[in-house]
Amino acid sequence: MPWKSSVRWRESAGLILLFGVLQTCSQGAPTLESLLVSRGYDRFLRPSFGGPPVQVDMSMTISSIDQISEVNMDYTITVFLRQYWRDERLAFAGSNHSLSLDGRLAEKLWVPDTFIPNAKESFLHKVTVDNKLIRLFPDGGILYGMRITAKAECNMDLEKYPMDSQNCTLGFESYGYKTEDIRFRWKAGNDSIYGVESLQLQQFKIGAYNVINGMATYESGDYSNVKFCFLLHRQAFYFIFQTYIPSILLVVLSWVGFWINAEAVPARVALGITTVLTMTTLIGGARATMPKISYIKAIDVYLITCFLFTFAALVEYAAVNFRSSVKKMKEAKRKLAAEKKCRNKMKANVTGLHCVDEKDNNCDKSHTILDIDMADDGTVGQAARSDGQKLRRTTSKKIGVTFANGVRHLVRSVSQVQMVRADVTSIDRYSRWGFPLCFLLFNLSYFLHYTEPWHGWLT
Repeated sequence: MPWKSSVRWRESAGLILLFGVLQTCSQGAPTLESLLVSRGYDRFLRPSFGGPPVQVDMSMTISSIDQISEVNMDYTITVFLRQYWRDERLAFAGSNHSLSLDGRLAEKLWVPDTFIPNAKESFLHKVTVDNKLIRLFPDGGILYGMRITAKAECNMDLEKYPMDSQNCTLGFESYGYKTEDIRFRWKAGNDSIYGVESLQLQQFKIGAYNVINGMATYESGDYSNVKFCFLLHRQAFYFIFQTYIPSILLVVLSWVGFWINAEAVPARVALGITTVLTMTTLIGGARATMPKISYIKAIDVYLITCFLFTFAALVEYAAVNFRSSVKKMKEAKRKLAAEKKCRNKMKANVTGLHCVDEKDNNCDKSHTILDIDMADDGTVGQAARSDGQKLRRTTSKKIGVTFANGVRHLVRSVSQVQMVRADVTSIDRYSRWGFPLCFLLFNLSYFLHYTEPWHGWLT
């Protein structure tokens, strides 16, 4: 029937068309390779081989900066690096649009041998596929992008730590091509860097940044490179609460002993030793997280000075106790010598009821009949009793004088003890305002010297 023959013809035509499409698709990949070969393309030779150097422009988006380590002096950075160059061998006509190709095609094309010279470790991300981008433009321009994570070296100057600012760099350089073959440069200067304003760091704040086009010289020749330089300003709030405030409180605590009685030896010694040992522990904990460097850091200056203040408070009480003991010993010796000298004078020069030494003021003690009778050898008592009539006439008068001298002697003894205590407590009294004043002057000079007012280290 006519309609059946028409259906069979249409089915045959459809099968022929499908076979042709499948054959064309199966020959697509070989066709691309044959196109490169037919144009004389060799991925092992750079564009314009034997001619002027290839100009490679760069731009970069910073994804993150983290794990900034003062101990290892490095940081970890993740970037999207984009490289632009032109290869006339890949120019095509018939379209004004660029072609986005599979990143794995980079294995079949010439690409710059870029590496990071100051990287300790680096790798390309491969999840879920290799994070690469290739875009081909009609004039032969190529955009080659990749996602890189690198642990880069950063030489840090920790003299002002933790109120410091660090200048770190990230460089890109050709590994094998010299300046006669390839030249690197940033595509638009500082505008080639993206994502800096959106970065969030834990202890740092990104400051000014700059890009540099340069050249590195090695034994094998000169190589073109580019660098991204940026400032990291450390935020000191963590260290204020972790180190500075505890140190200040320990120093202030050591001053409490100046208001404690000097005779309370256990209280003042225990307080002084406790503050010194606690300060030592705080210093050890702070230094455990720092690199072993040969110069003094700002935090070392502060902690050591606080330790010296707490130690000086302990030594101050040692001085108080020593001076008190020396004063008491001198007073006891002087008192004993005066009593011995007066007793000797009394035995030699007894007139009436009194022993009077006009030349020696130390011998100012008056004795009654009872004192004379209690002499060791008894001779003085016998002399006194032999003159009974004279004794009776003067007894009432002499007893009044003797009582007054006794009161005067008691007052003098008490005043001498008060003088010793006043001399000792004067050290504590001067320390009560001397220590805080010195510590305040130290803090003012310290923070004025180490802070950077241009960057605002507290913000």
